[in-house]
Amino acid sequence: MELKDLLNVALKIESTGYETYLKLSEENSGEIKELFERLALQEREHAETFKKIFEKDLKGESKDSWIDEENAGYLKAFAEGSIFPKLSPQKKPKSLRESINMAIEVEKDSILFYNDLNEFFPDKTEIKKIIHEEKKHMMDLLNALK
Repeated sequence: MELKDLLNVALKIESTGYETYLKLSEENSGEIKELFERLALQEREHAETFKKIFEKDLKGESKDSWIDEENAGYLKAFAEGSIFPKLSPQKKPKSLRESINMAIEVEKDSILFYNDLNEFFPDKTEIKKIIHEEKKHMMDLLNALK
């Protein structure tokens, strides 16, 4: 499997996260609305970063674009089994607390996914920045529960 296959998964995580946070911002007001708007914007920025990485990889600039099937299969299964079900439109949170808890779980799982994906990047600068921002998202969401 190639890195671009997992970049597609990362792109889907970020674009689905963007849609989810945008919807949550529309359903809330005040500081919580602003929090979800900010998170949506940052998820869109992450998607753009992954698109740039993807384009760089397609141009052959990546030194090692192949990932062994076992690791790739695990990462893909993790995203499909753990991240995407939480972002499913059918799983509409019943309360603000449930919305925030769902977002925390998604951020936590995204951090795990990106930490594992990180080892396959020749240039780790961009992925480390995204991991750092996902950690900040999680902290912002935890603070919103207080």
